[in-house]
Amino acid sequence: MNSRLTRTILLALALGFFVVWVLEFRRTTLFESYWLLLLSIVCLLFFQFSRLKASLKAGKTENSVSNPVKSKSAKTVKK
Repeated sequence: MNSRLTRTILLALALGFFVVWVLEFRRTTLFESYWLLLLSIVCLLFFQFSRLKASLKAGKTENSVSNPVKSKSAKTVKK
């Protein structure tokens, strides 16, 4: 699945769970509806994780194409 589509779905789920939580919170108590708030937060955390992973992947490919890494020999220090 496309990463942009996944991020869009996660953001929509987070917003949907939050709206349902607000409506449920007005009807009941926090104790009975906190699981909806937790689902909203989990979706936001997965959204952030997906976004960071995509940016790191784009940064790695950009860095490896523009700046090839030279390997250096490791020398041990004698005491």
